Amino acid sequence: MGETVPQRSVVTPLVLWLGEPSRAGAALVGQKSARLSEFVSRYPVPDGFCVTINAYRAHLREGGMPQSVKKAVTAAYRRLGERAEGGEETLGPGGVKVAVRSSAVDEDGQEASFAGQHETFLNVCGPEQVLGAIESTWRSARSEAALTYRRDRGLPDEGAAFAVLVQRLVAADSSGVTFSVDPVSSDLDRIVISANWGLGESLVGGTVNPDRWAFEKSSLSLLEASRGGKERMTIADEQGTRDVNTPTFLRQLPALDEVQALQVARLARELEGSCGWPVDVEFAFDDKRLWLLQFRPVTALASPSVGVSA
Repeated sequence: MGETVPQRSVVTPLVLWLGEPSRAGAALVGQKSARLSEFVSRYPVPDGFCVTINAYRAHLREGGMPQSVKKAVTAAYRRLGERAEGGEETLGPGGVKVAVRSSAVDEDGQEASFAGQHETFLNVCGPEQVLGAIESTWRSARSEAALTYRRDRGLPDEGAAFAVLVQRLVAADSSGVTFSVDPVSSDLDRIVISANWGLGESLVGGTVNPDRWAFEKSSLSLLEASRGGKERMTIADEQGTRDVNTPTFLRQLPALDEVQALQVARLARELEGSCGWPVDVEFAFDDKRLWLLQFRPVTALASPSVGVSA
């Protein structure tokens, strides 16, 4: 009889930091977190951690958030506050201000983006509030809208692997979305940008007429720039966020200056070059610094074309 070889214990982390070398990729943290982890050393990505699929599965097994998950998340949240830089805009009375977003395994993929299907919480502050936001994000995976989206795309209802991304909130002066391909004309050599003042929720939610730019991808030369009404903007407040009327003087100013718009166009081009597919990017500027918030493949394009004018 030979010796019995001891079995190695399987490590099942409940929390992993963005950019952590030991991360196991999208199968553990979802595609959104895995992609940001790949680029955290190259671009300014807000610091954060991912509550992994292991935590979600433990939640499903126990019918609620287990104490082990609560302890791991609370410890990570406190550590995030210790690593944070900034004053009142970054730190609140209960800790660091964060954004809590979904990061499902089949979210932000080539076939399905799930954009707008899962809950996002901004300006969350304090361990209990973060834990509550995570549970609400988990619940949104089982919402009727999310389930219908899955069924329409032939994705399974049961057994969905769901992680949650917790990141330091960017105190955004302006925010926006850029596509490395024109999503309307499918012009592959055209980068389009939309931006508004404040946090990005008013823009993503479609409740505002933003400023817009178009760049030629190959040369990064400016093709078009138009001023939108920017009637409303999303700001942080004690209850999280709220939409307010944009001050008149800000409506008359572009949400991005020429240098900032060019920075965004260059970011979209570089991300597309690295990934090998057209990208949909959410970004923010805080005191002139560009932040990469999240990005995904562009999933709704007509037949690709080049040189088509919008």
